[in-house]
Amino acid sequence: MQNLDIITENQKLVLEILELNNFNKLKDFISFIEIPIYFLNNTNFDLLITALFLNCSLKIVKLIYNNCNYNTLNYVINYSYHLYEKTNIKNKENINDIDNSKELININNCIKSPLLVSLENSDFQIVEFLIKNGADIFYKINNKYILEILREEELLTTKKLNFLLKNGFSLKKFDIERLSNFEFKYIKMCLENYVFDTNFIKNLLNLYMNGKCISKRNFNHIINAEKNKIVIPRNFYLEYLDKKDYRKVEYFYKYYDTVNSNSFEDFILLYLNYFDRHFNKKPFYDFFNFIINNDSILPFSKEYAIEEIEIIIQNKKLKMVQLIKNNNTLKLEAFLIKNNYILNNLYSSKNEILNLINDYNASSSVVYLLQKNFLNQNSDEDTINL
Repeated sequence: MQNLDIITENQKLVLEILELNNFNKLKDFISFIEIPIYFLNNTNFDLLITALFLNCSLKIVKLIYNNCNYNTLNYVINYSYHLYEKTNIKNKENINDIDNSKELININNCIKSPLLVSLENSDFQIVEFLIKNGADIFYKINNKYILEILREEELLTTKKLNFLLKNGFSLKKFDIERLSNFEFKYIKMCLENYVFDTNFIKNLLNLYMNGKCISKRNFNHIINAEKNKIVIPRNFYLEYLDKKDYRKVEYFYKYYDTVNSNSFEDFILLYLNYFDRHFNKKPFYDFFNFIINNDSILPFSKEYAIEEIEIIIQNKKLKMVQLIKNNNTLKLEAFLIKNNYILNNLYSSKNEILNLINDYNASSSVVYLLQKNFLNQNSDEDTINL
């Protein structure tokens, strides 16, 4: 039998042992195999990654690691199951597990590293073992960090991220821009791990323990300097501003340099205008209503918000009066549809509508539109009779 055939045959044998997760059989196999066990590894097959795919025990992982002379754990392989055939599986109950592993292999162009596979399987004992032996949590695969790949695979969890953060993952080495497609909860975890971190807390404790007094001004300066050590990308604000999730916009604003609060106001107003896709001022109306009805740290006063909403209402009224005055039924109908969100704030009583009709000698079609949009919403109002 040629050397290649011997290696292939032994790869198939060891796969069956790993599938059974049998430590003693693997130990015997390593003892009696005619060639060094690490000879079975190549660019397309790796014992360690295969064991991790199959959720083998930590004992088996350690046995493989100690016998395969790995110079580094920061490596990748392709298509680790190319030799694995279901016809060779003795325990048919595990076929579904193998199928699930194969699905993971197909993600990211079938390229996997040991640390990625162990995180995919949520085996934190093995993850810790790999990190202690040199697996780099910042190791890139296809120019993507492991954290990004987990998110793409929809396998990222708060538990996994928390584990990585406790083991050295930080925005100090990971560009925050890369978090733009992550869920808010993950962005928040990364920010709060980086800002007001352990070193910052230790420094404050040292000041306290040494009895050093600092003024309120200097203390605020320390806090602001810590918050401002990271710049929140603008697209973070924009995503939640567009979604009208203003509490998240407010959260990011905590990290904004308060010295430049005026520029932040201009920035928000600019993009509220940008998000006004229907040209009806609704983004402004919703945002300023949030400011009015909530306690917020965003740099907009309630008085300013009230004034802005009043301006919106007055402008809408002027436009509507112009359309009624011109008896422009088509444009009035389009106006009422586009501004449906604010109609109740324009005219709230039957008398106001009657005055409009009488003052501008409205046509019957205009009267119908006014009745439909302003009076029929209130069952206590009577029908307008011409």
